[in-house]
Amino acid sequence: MALGLMKKALAIGCLIVPSREMYKYLTDRVGNISELAPYLDLWRAIPVESGVLEIVVIEHDDVSTDVSRIPKGTSGRALG
Repeated sequence: MALGLMKKALAIGCLIVPSREMYKYLTDRVGNISELAPYLDLWRAIPVESGVLEIVVIEHDDVSTDVSRIPKGTSGRALG
């Protein structure tokens, strides 16, 4: 997305990622804001004449013990 903004192929880029707390409940291997945080200074320094690169962090409301969790494998894929 940053490259698309630099080359004027994009006007807006929006990356939606889970919080670090929510991340552990997801079934697939996805990035989270804690993993991306070291890159924020780099992205801020990219020369873009116009456009927006937005990162939105989502969080879960609550965790219930009344519902069984989806089992996880070591490959990052849900087991069933």
